[in-house]
Amino acid sequence: MTYHSGADLGLFTQTIASAFHGFSNTTEGGSHFTFHFSPILYLCAPLLWLTHSPLALVAIQALAGGLAAPPLFYLARRRVGERLAWRIALVALLYPPLAGVTFTDFHENGFAPAATLWLIWAADARRWGWVALFLALCLGIKEDQGPLLAFAGLFAAVYFARRGERAGVAFSLGAVAVSLATFVAFFAFVRPLAGATDAWGPLHFYTWSHIVDPRGSAPWYSIGRPAYFLEAMVPLAFVCCFSPLFILALPAFAEVLLSHESITYTMGQHYAAVWIGYVLAAFALGVARIARRHPLSAQRLVTTSAVLCGLVLVFASPTHWGHYLRLRTAHDVAIDRAFQWLPPTAPVGTHDELYAHLGFDPNASLGLRRDPQYALFDNTYWSSYWVERVRPRLIAEVAAGTYRIVRSDDGIQLFVKTRRPSLGPAR
Repeated sequence: MTYHSGADLGLFTQTIASAFHGFSNTTEGGSHFTFHFSPILYLCAPLLWLTHSPLALVAIQALAGGLAAPPLFYLARRRVGERLAWRIALVALLYPPLAGVTFTDFHENGFAPAATLWLIWAADARRWGWVALFLALCLGIKEDQGPLLAFAGLFAAVYFARRGERAGVAFSLGAVAVSLATFVAFFAFVRPLAGATDAWGPLHFYTWSHIVDPRGSAPWYSIGRPAYFLEAMVPLAFVCCFSPLFILALPAFAEVLLSHESITYTMGQHYAAVWIGYVLAAFALGVARIARRHPLSAQRLVTTSAVLCGLVLVFASPTHWGHYLRLRTAHDVAIDRAFQWLPPTAPVGTHDELYAHLGFDPNASLGLRRDPQYALFDNTYWSSYWVERVRPRLIAEVAAGTYRIVRSDDGIQLFVKTRRPSLGPAR
């Protein structure tokens, strides 16, 4: 085990490990339901408890990414030959944005591409029972699925109305109502019941008139936004634009591109998951539309897309393989030993990579914000937050006698809080 996962893996490990007694984490300062409506995370709890390892969540996300291919195959097979359908599904597995979502730290958004594609397959096959199931799964991923699925429901209602399919129209309008009701209920009932007292956290992405931290913020004319859109389209050779279904991806693209924080439109982040399912479905239907008149051109476009996806994965991969994949080192072994220094479930402050592996400790937290009894830090670790905020405070606290070092090994240091008062509120 190496130590390269970010804080979100620790956040979700804490949340899911406490699924039936708090559903909370120290980073968000309480129930995860105050930030996001994600009941789908309860499905992850049994495997996490069974393995008692955050790697279970890594495996679950990998499985969720792979499950995007089968519905795409079935969707395509209804319109093109089986061989071409297999190739379309292969493109999905090579698609860099999906690989980026699958390969990054665990997030509830990791379920969105596959759930969206299975929902589209079920609606296309008129299997209304399955539509209801996958609609419920999608709505349980995150609150933003509510407006996205309401828009998709309106699109479907128009589609079925033009075809004279009353059952489809009725089901689509019902989906619109359920989606909007879920979205409203999250803010009207779920957040207050979960203990929310402050404004909804994710609003900071869209507070253009009141940017608290300019770092990571980008102006409206930033080249990053069109570049991000091209990163989504080029690997698929723009074939998805040949299907009207691509319209369903536009609200999801708006969600990530209208943010003033560039992290939402950085490929390899989990935010891309909201539009990936719609784009891949539009790709399959776009290929089918071209194949009706130009079968050979359709095959060539799929081949071109596979090649483009492969080239991006090799030369500009959003998966950051160089960061996440490497052999264990002697320093990793030293970190293993350092964890043994801590008493069970001790209040400990640490940084991202170590916090990710302390998720089963309900008292583990990031930095020194909670004035923990213990502080465990790796001096070989680097991040702007560590260098600019946490490390200077730690040095000041040690100088003031608030913390003293008790163990050290290969640059990893354990500090314990003394009885002297802290310098003040954590930053």
